[in-house]
Amino acid sequence: MTPKTSLANSILDLNQITQPIIGETCHQIAFSYGDELLLDFGEMTAYNHPRLAHLRKGSWQLSTRATPWYLMLGDNIFSHSYMYANYQNAAELAKIPLQYLENKKLTNFALGGNHNFKLTLSFEDHYELILEPDLEDDSGLAYWELMMPNEQILIVRPGLFWECKSIHEPY
Repeated sequence: MTPKTSLANSILDLNQITQPIIGETCHQIAFSYGDELLLDFGEMTAYNHPRLAHLRKGSWQLSTRATPWYLMLGDNIFSHSYMYANYQNAAELAKIPLQYLENKKLTNFALGGNHNFKLTLSFEDHYELILEPDLEDDSGLAYWELMMPNEQILIVRPGLFWECKSIHEPY
């Protein structure tokens, strides 16, 4: 089992792990069950499972879990996950402004610092998608996960811990 690593001791390691995604294009934005925001970057390929062969996935996949997000255009908030909380078709409505990120290159992937897991994804044309985890969340669910082309997954969890491990290891 891969040990969990504290953010305070390893921000440079995290940045080194995530550096290769910079420059990749965001090809697809979707919401999964539970309104989890999913972004696919890099080369798009079909899923291996026959029942999913009609679907495509990126070589890099970012899953935001239940982490609140907001979309910035320059210095202005363009959209926010809470704007859609009371709508029955929340994911459908939220996807409309997020589609502006599709076919845009990622120009930066930056963590906030030693005391939070705020993640800022910067894109071409001055767009930024910011994930701002609720540090009081005690659900045990990851804040966000990044599947990488080398069959590794980076999991960022409550308590300022993260781990990077093979996708073949037990969760």
